Amino acid sequence: MTYLLSTYWPWMLIALLFGGVVGFVTFLRSASGWWPDSWPGWFKLLCLLFIVGLVVAVLKWLPGLAGHYLETALLLLGSYIVGCFLGSWLASFRAAELKPQERPSSLAPAAPAPTPVTVSAPVVAAPAVALAANDGHPGHRPASIEKSATPDNLKRISGIGHTNEIKLNELGIWTFRQIAEWTGANAEWVGSYLAFPGRIEREDWIGQAAQLAKGLETEFSRRVDDGDVPTSQ
Repeated sequence: MTYLLSTYWPWMLIALLFGGVVGFVTFLRSASGWWPDSWPGWFKLLCLLFIVGLVVAVLKWLPGLAGHYLETALLLLGSYIVGCFLGSWLASFRAAELKPQERPSSLAPAAPAPTPVTVSAPVVAAPAVALAANDGHPGHRPASIEKSATPDNLKRISGIGHTNEIKLNELGIWTFRQIAEWTGANAEWVGSYLAFPGRIEREDWIGQAAQLAKGLETEFSRRVDDGDVPTSQ
């Protein structure tokens, strides 16, 4: 093994750097960090192959030249996987910068009004469906805007289908940036209004919208763009 490390370290370094670039781009687009539930399918398969190969190498099931080739491939593949982890870890910091600040739990129950959302279109009092201030829902209703000439396709966010997009439009929600600027109280209110409390937080609508608002992609949005999600067409 020492011989392999001293011989192939330049190639391992290249694999590490390449994995870092791939991990940063891929996991930044996934919008949900670098935990296992956000890994794309190809990366899970790659890790599984690495584990199987490692078991074969440790148990020396491939003696001779075949075993030498296997150990070399494992060194390069392991470097690539480590690079992916490092790149995705750095990408998670980029995604965290876009997430809104949550209110500390120690604050008094009477919270101040949410910070107005900065948008190019003028903010109106209420959209087509007239609703009272919070209409009995917990949290705070997000600000609404008039429909722009080119509204975003909200169905590119995982968890938003035709029905939810229509309901969000009725609330005056037309763009990814609006959702990206929601506070925790806004997400709580919309989740209650749509009759699925907590789902927005679980599916990370805010994080996904933050990536899409920057012109990036998520794994789900790529599937929508490719026509692989019938409910989002």
